[in-house]
Amino acid sequence: MNFFGWESDRLSIVCQMKQELMRVDPDERLDRCAELCNVLRRYWGVDALSMVAEGYCSFNSLETAGSELSQAFLDPSKPVKECITVTHIGPVEDTENLYITTIVAVPYQYELGRTLKWLDMIVYPEGKSENFRNARYPAAMNKALKHKVVDDLPEEAYDELRQLIFANGFHIEEFN
Repeated sequence: MNFFGWESDRLSIVCQMKQELMRVDPDERLDRCAELCNVLRRYWGVDALSMVAEGYCSFNSLETAGSELSQAFLDPSKPVKECITVTHIGPVEDTENLYITTIVAVPYQYELGRTLKWLDMIVYPEGKSENFRNARYPAAMNKALKHKVVDDLPEEAYDELRQLIFANGFHIEEFN
């Protein structure tokens, strides 16, 4: 899972989740991701966030209702595929504190000969929102962008923040 922080249409920071964080309890992982987004907004001043993650999507939400998609995927009769999902939350032009969420999922399947077959892209809000089960990440990203930016943080405090981000399970790369 990767998070991208944007400032006025310019990529300013990328944070990549470390392997060990990928293995922790999903609720704890969500909490750490939400806190990362809060820090990126408050101290780096990002005004838009993107997240790229691997996951699963259902092509029939009624049939998979109540199922954990990672488990349903293991049953070949279920309408569940692996996918790469990009979630982007950014400001609506000429507004303050109004953000739009765009989610694009590209399902795929492995085929013989180590080939990858890409399936039809699913787009939200234009597409069906019931294909997406876990709205907690977009909600956390949206909430983070509503925080006020801290402008008066001393430069040396950023070194501590970078260390905390690393200690909480993320590699960080900044772009000037």
